[in-house]
Amino acid sequence: MNAQEIKNILIAYLKATSHEIRIYQEKSIGDAVCDLMTVTDCLTGYEIKSDLDTYQRLCHQIKAYDLFFEQNYIVVGERHLNSAARRVPGHWGIITIQSDHVIVNRAARAGNPSCARQLAVLWKLELTNLLTKTSLPLYTYKSKQYIIDRIVERLDEAEIKRHVAYELMHRDYALFDAKDS
Repeated sequence: MNAQEIKNILIAYLKATSHEIRIYQEKSIGDAVCDLMTVTDCLTGYEIKSDLDTYQRLCHQIKAYDLFFEQNYIVVGERHLNSAARRVPGHWGIITIQSDHVIVNRAARAGNPSCARQLAVLWKLELTNLLTKTSLPLYTYKSKQYIIDRIVERLDEAEIKRHVAYELMHRDYALFDAKDS
């Protein structure tokens, strides 16, 4: 089974098992690209390893995912079924796709991502929304990084994560006439 087939089955499964979910594909998370990202009340990353893939880049991907996502899963086809558990940390979940069946072999446990990294994927408009909702100064003429630094200094992690999830869940690509894949 190739990566696209696995992704299609996984997306159908995720939509069927969650009443409120936003799914992003091929999302940049710093110096890596996440195969599939879901936004619910938290951010979850899914790294797909099809039967045609190797584990060559996985160590780098694990580090990037752990810095960004609250939960992570490796999603594998039959070829990697027996080796996946040895390749990912114990807090990562493992999902296997066999034919049209999705099997959650191990549930993901919460990690401790970087709030600054999560904030970095928000648009400046979304950061302004967050500042407004939390009654912080708007920093109108400051850089995006300056705004992120002030948010991290003044809000606690749980509040930041909640706002990031909200903004990504309600992101409106029509504002910039961009396509939401």
